[in-house]
Amino acid sequence: MATVITEDDVDELELRDFDPTTGSVTGGVAEHLEKAAIFEQWATDADSYTLDDALTPAHLLIVAAEHLQMAHDTTEAFRLVEAAMAHSSVKPFEAHPTLISLHLEQDDRATALALADEVRTTGSDDLGVYQQIAEGFEIAGELALAERWYAIALRALDKVGLESPSDRIALLAGRYRVRRDGGKPLDVLDVETEQLRAERGLDPLD
Repeated sequence: MATVITEDDVDELELRDFDPTTGSVTGGVAEHLEKAAIFEQWATDADSYTLDDALTPAHLLIVAAEHLQMAHDTTEAFRLVEAAMAHSSVKPFEAHPTLISLHLEQDDRATALALADEVRTTGSDDLGVYQQIAEGFEIAGELALAERWYAIALRALDKVGLESPSDRIALLAGRYRVRRDGGKPLDVLDVETEQLRAERGLDPLD
């Protein structure tokens, strides 16, 4: 009988090397490679594993690709994210943030920008896609683009009317970071960021 894989299984695997003292994972390249292999197996071995309704093969392939990227195996990461994009279970633009990040890591800025523009012009129902693209540009040191995408994410959040304080704070914090790192002075939204964090007892952004 096939083993059923649930979101709890995904969380357990992701956090198995989490250190609550430091608030971060402790595993290195070997840990990322092992996690990637397990996620890929869950996604592709239908005889041995059945996915809970909340999970899809495409999502697990993307997660596996992200671990391969963290293990610096870019070739295999591209293989899995492309497999996710070709899978029938993939959601619109679900794989774009990871693919954009991989192209940025390969210094293929033109392709990354073209992929991001596909999302911008068409739009996505998943607000997380916008945030992940912004974070990818931030990690790559593309501060102006990161600021732009945090702003796009904030506008999308306002447009759908599903705003929650935590969502807005997270996006404002990202925008705040990249503006600060780019040497820009505080603006109205930056002041709002500081106020919201203070009101909720959150530490100031470093």
